[in-house]
Amino acid sequence: MLRKERSVLTKNKLFETAVKLIKEKGYDEVTVSEICEKAGVAKGTFYVHYKSKEDIVKESYYSDMREFVLKKYEELVCKNRKIDIKSKIEKFIISEFMFADHVGYMVTCRAYVTNLSECITGDSKHFERRNFTDVLKILISEGINESIFETEQTKEEIFLYLESFVRGIMVSWCFSSGKFDIVKEGKKYTDEILRKL
Repeated sequence: MLRKERSVLTKNKLFETAVKLIKEKGYDEVTVSEICEKAGVAKGTFYVHYKSKEDIVKESYYSDMREFVLKKYEELVCKNRKIDIKSKIEKFIISEFMFADHVGYMVTCRAYVTNLSECITGDSKHFERRNFTDVLKILISEGINESIFETEQTKEEIFLYLESFVRGIMVSWCFSSGKFDIVKEGKKYTDEILRKL
């Protein structure tokens, strides 16, 4: 295995271990030392990949989300290649909810806190990090070209509307301390939103 491949595996192992521990114990109860011990990685190696525990949430939330969402979306769409554009959009949005469920509400909450803090200082790179949503933009463009939407909104307006909806469900899930099934409820509301769009 190449050094670069080992490095990626190590970083992924640290992330997965941190997510598991945070789900079990809570963000504030997990230390970098504990993450390293459970991952079987030296503490110095941790700092090769991350500056802090918060950095895991900030950086890896996006990269892991990209990989997870695109993979789940492909899996959902592959089950029925002949689905329409609105159904593809629904599958993409559901994939985002599935990711939040995968990492848990504590990590999702911490990601919001961290990323909103960056907005205060003007350092937010939220939209650049969420480049996987280009898939959603393409689907919206196809929908506009095929005149499937009832709205006169532009591609950018529909995108902002849908992404704001997704963020709203995720934040409500965080505020409820994960008390509702984000995938099930997310699907219900997504279907309703798309039906009216």
